Formats: sequence, structure tokens, C-alpha cells
Amino acid sequence: MNAIRKLGLFAAAGAGLALSLSAAPGDEQWRFETGDQIFGSPAADREGNLYFGSRDKFVYALSPSGSLLWSFETGDWVDSTPTMSFDEETLYFGSWDNRMYAVSTASGALEWSFEAKNLIVASPSLDAKGNLFFGASDGFFYSLTPAGKLRWLYFVGEEMDSSPAIDEEGNVYVGAFDGILYSFTNTGELRWTYATGLDIEEGDRRIKSPPTIGTEGAVYVGGGDGKVHALTLEGEFLWEFAVPEKIDTGVAIREDGSLVVASRDGFVYALDENGVYLWESYVGDVFYSTPAVDSEGRVYVGSYLGNGVSGISALSETGEILWESLSLGYIDSSPLLSGSGQLYFGSYDGAFSAVEASGQPAATAWNRFGAGRANQSLYLSLVLGADFEAWLSESGLESFKASPHADLDGDGYSLFAEYCLGGHPTVGDGALLEFGEGAAPGSIRYVRLDEAVSTFDFVLEVSTDLKVWTAVSQPAVVVEDGVAGKSRYDRVQLATESPVQDRVFYRLRVY
Repeated sequence: MNAIRKLGLFAAAGAGLALSLSAAPGDEQWRFETGDQIFGSPAADREGNLYFGSRDKFVYALSPSGSLLWSFETGDWVDSTPTMSFDEETLYFGSWDNRMYAVSTASGALEWSFEAKNLIVASPSLDAKGNLFFGASDGFFYSLTPAGKLRWLYFVGEEMDSSPAIDEEGNVYVGAFDGILYSFTNTGELRWTYATGLDIEEGDRRIKSPPTIGTEGAVYVGGGDGKVHALTLEGEFLWEFAVPEKIDTGVAIREDGSLVVASRDGFVYALDENGVYLWESYVGDVFYSTPAVDSEGRVYVGSYLGNGVSGISALSETGEILWESLSLGYIDSSPLLSGSGQLYFGSYDGAFSAVEASGQPAATAWNRFGAGRANQSLYLSLVLGADFEAWLSESGLESFKASPHADLDGDGYSLFAEYCLGGHPTVGDGALLEFGEGAAPGSIRYVRLDEAVSTFDFVLEVSTDLKVWTAVSQPAVVVEDGVAGKSRYDRVQLATESPVQDRVFYRLRVY
């Protein structure tokens, strides 16, 4: 697919801090005890702080070393995996007390809550504007503004524990207990439905699997029929892959494009992007723990081994077991691999653990549950490499901490836009697009050109009403001298003749 994408909506997971040299892979680094079982998965912010819920009714914030920062009490279990706002100032999560909560990541103070008509297990997902999307056990699918106001709701009529996925256009994909995958527009119109097959367990056709959006415009979801289903974003069938038991985990995408998923039959499966079998590896019964994948193709997943013992298993890129970290009780929590090389997860014994993994998260748009460390479940197509990371480091930011989609300094430009246009990531910039001054009328000056960006075509569009946009045909491109020895700072000037109008608006798009 060569879809048009707006400047600044590209993003990726960056690589991270230096790996720990003091521990062997599989060694537990620390653990934090809660008062009850931990079902959900953690989220992490740019500073490496961790956020997760427990069935003791609390949501916890921990430092990277495992120290308690704050806790927030709800009215019932918290199985919902927290999701962070793009500025990482707000944490969103659901509870069995029927509420969706927003709390401050800094203090744990309540910002707002929204009451559904039944419990909320699913993790909320965000679109590019920060609007929330989630289903509840009341059979409704909800969308809220970042301030917690209802945008719309849609009655499906079945419980919805599947955490939704959102594509670049803002379309939403979510499964329900009727075995149907639903797709909605961003404004709440039903786009299409897709029914999975007959249930393996009579009367249980549910989709609990969180959908995954792939790089080639495909959406993947597991079902109660024991199959991975691959569809186009328009709902057309691509392929399916069958296993003997239900698939309630999500699908992770490795850097080579291959897919990893786990099943209740105890196996982790690797498939290519066309659904062709690559390998399988037995790890023990996997209920809801979506695998995480690292930059070397290694796989990490939680499973139940029997006799009250579970474990996190690490598999090689070809499926051999490298190590296991054992725990009492089930591990349904999907592991999170941090940029510092540690793996975080919760267990039914009430403990939240940090285990040395000595790996970096895969640089893909969906390397774990929820698409990335903040669980925003938003597909972002461009994975930026070393040049972007170096630019962040020069600006005082660790690359693994900063999503290129975020606007850290609140100036209206995402990190990727500032990277392309010559802005500063932590200091508010003025107008980064300069028109006409010292060049031909309608010119855009100071657009960054480098390895990551120059593979795309920059197209200047003009409008007089902000509704109809017209591409300016073939602007002249003049490459200017960059900062000495740093090709990343080369500039291009797009010089075009602008139409003579009282009010002219410009935008720069990337193909």
C-alpha cells in the first residue's frame, strides 16, 4: 500500500538504553507485591516508570527500580491494561466497577471517570487526536474525548473484552463474544463485520484476542474457533491459520515481517506474513499472554506449566527455549520489554516482576500487546532509525523514551514533524514552514532531508477554504548546504508559485 499519510503521523518504537551487564537473561531483578492477582499488562512511560492494575482494586505506579510512586484505588478488580495519553500526563484504564478512569501519571490524582453499564476488562485505545475507544461487558462500544465526554456509542449486544486497534485513518477494529470482528469509522458508523468460524467449546465463540494491524494493510485476530484470521482493512478475507485450541492472545510482528501468536494448546506459532507456517514451540498453556518480540527475533510469553506453576519463556528466533522464569499462579499478563532490556509482567500470585532479558524491543509497529510500551493500540507506519535516535540524543532525549508521534513541548508539531522541519523537540518552535520570504512566492524552506525521510515524496498542497486541497505540480527542489559533516541537517527548498488569493493555506504531505 502506498497510502497518503499526513506529515507528523509517522511513528515508531525507538531503541533504548544500554543493556544491563550485571545479570544473566532470565534472572529476576526485583518484584513488587500487590494484594491480589494481576491479570492485565503493564504500560511504561518515557522515564521507564511502570503502570499496572491488580485485583486488589488498585492501580500502581512504580519507578524503574520497583519503588512505589503512588497507588489509586477503584471500586473493584482492575484487569484492564492502562493506556497513556501521548503527552504521557494521563493514564486511562477500566475497572470491574463499570468505570473508565483517567488519572495523573505524576501523582495518581483522579482527573475524571466515565460510567458504563457493566464491567470494563478491555484496554482503551487512542486515535491520533487522543480520543478513547473501548468495549464493555454491557454490549456497548464507546468513544470518549480525552476529557472523558461521550463522543458516541454503538450497541453490539455482546460482551467486549477485546482491546481495539486503530489504523492511521482512525478506523477502529474490535472483537466481541459473538465471534464477530467489527470495524467502525472514527465517528461511530459501522464499516463492516466479519464472522469467525464455529467455536471449539460449544457456546463460546468469543473473540478476546486484541486485533493487530500489519504493515501491509492487514488486520490479524485470533478466535474461539482456534484460528488466526487475516483480513484487509476493508474486511476482505486474506487467509486463516488453524490450531487445535482457542487463540485469545494477540499477534506480535517481528522485524522480518513474520507473525508470532500463542494458543491454549500450549504452543507458540510463527507464521510468515502470508500465514505460512514457520515453526512451533511448546511452552505450556497460553491463555491471554500476548507474546513480545525483540530486535533479534526472540519471543517472550507467559504460560501455565501445571501444578500451580507458570513461567515466562524466552524463545530463540527459530523457537528453541532459551530460558524460563517461574512464578506461582497463572501468568495472563502480556510481558513488556523495555529499552533497558528488562521484561515486566504480573502474575496471579499478586507479584509484579522485572526479569533481565538483555534484548531490545523489535522496531515494529506491533511488537507486543497494545502495539507498544504505552499500549495506545494505534498503528503508526514509519519506523525511524539511527538518525532520528541520534537527533533525539543530541536534544537530551533517550530514543526509546520518545514516540515520534508525541508533541512533547506542546507547540503543535510532533517529534517527527520537528525532525523533518528543523524544529527542537523540547523547546516550543514558531512557524517551521516559511513561505515566500527570500525565495519564490509560495516556497517552503528548511525541510529536513535524510536517509529516513528522503525515501518519501514531499508534496505541497494549497487551499483557499481548508476543504479542497490541490497539489502544486512538481515544485523545484534546491538542496542547500547542511551543518558541516552532518548530512542529516541538509535542507531542501520547495519553490512554487502560489495562486493569487486573499487567504491561502498550505500543507505538506508525504507519500
